[in-house]
Amino acid sequence: MSVSDKKKAECCGCNACVEICPKHCIRMIEDAKGFLYPQVDSAICVECGACDKVCPMNVSNISLKYPLKALAAWNKNRQEHLASSSGGAAYVFSSYILDKGGVVYGCTSDGIDIRHIRVENHSDLSKLQGSKYVQSNVCGLFKDVKNDLNSGKPVLFIGTPCQVAGLKNYIKHIPEHLYLVDLICHGVPSKKMLHDHIKHVAKGQKIQYISFRKGNSFIISFKAPNFSHNADVWDEPYKDLYMKGFMDGMTYRSSCYQCHFACPTRVSDITIGDFWGLNNAELLPKESRDGISLLLPMTDKGQNLIHAVENNMYICERSVDEAVNGNTQLRHPSIQGRRSRLFNILYPILSFDTAMNIVLADHKAIWKLKNRN
Repeated sequence: MSVSDKKKAECCGCNACVEICPKHCIRMIEDAKGFLYPQVDSAICVECGACDKVCPMNVSNISLKYPLKALAAWNKNRQEHLASSSGGAAYVFSSYILDKGGVVYGCTSDGIDIRHIRVENHSDLSKLQGSKYVQSNVCGLFKDVKNDLNSGKPVLFIGTPCQVAGLKNYIKHIPEHLYLVDLICHGVPSKKMLHDHIKHVAKGQKIQYISFRKGNSFIISFKAPNFSHNADVWDEPYKDLYMKGFMDGMTYRSSCYQCHFACPTRVSDITIGDFWGLNNAELLPKESRDGISLLLPMTDKGQNLIHAVENNMYICERSVDEAVNGNTQLRHPSIQGRRSRLFNILYPILSFDTAMNIVLADHKAIWKLKNRN
């Protein structure tokens, strides 16, 4: 039994249902657009309801809390700050957990394969740095998190709000040594979209490195031994259609457009992201211009974690209202406009780049006319 188009909007692809199923009768199947959805083997299913109880898209299964405060922060270590997105707060939290003998779960890019991995050594922590604007695969990791917790290890899990919520429901009783950090997420394209785009642009070259951000700049870069591609979204908005589609909210998973985590109340111990709309940012030290993290602690555990690493970060307290007003995703989900709907009709009947070129044809022509000189 597969998920219908109507039900797709109710699935975030967190994999919690697969991992909780006592009969192992659910598996994640990729649809035509590359998004993973659960498929149930009805011949084995005993209708125990475990999958429904763990699903974070059921609002009765989640508990959201309003932030205790808002903080603008950035890493004091200049090298780590520059290598990170925003202010590098996630790297600071991760380093602290590893110093305590714990493990960190976060998103990495292995070439063009975007997935969550388990990190237990400082030497591997750099793999988690930087933003990845594509849905990360977490399949199989929830069991690993539970095993680490059962062994007494401190665990830090960093992911999108729906991934964090799925993990919380899977764990059920959250121990004190599990620290949950969710990202301010605008929506996720699929890995298939990214791979199709790279195949088109790189013309068959095997990409060994990909990056989506450089500090505050939205610059996508991917490289092969004899090939490189770089595009700044602000300077050349139509040079890279994957980033343009992402920034304009046209390529997200269906559930992203009605995400009930896109609000001021949050699901984790700490929410992190860019501190957009920061008032009087020009008065802060020059180093802050390379990225400032927004930290929203929701629990005492979150506040204690921030307190434990405060000597490694510059921290300025701001109002929660300032943080919410500066970030639309803390107020409402991304809006699915007519261009996104058209793209979803065209792709994957047409290739990713062909579909995007059709959807953006008028805007692209106007931009070229304005900038032809």
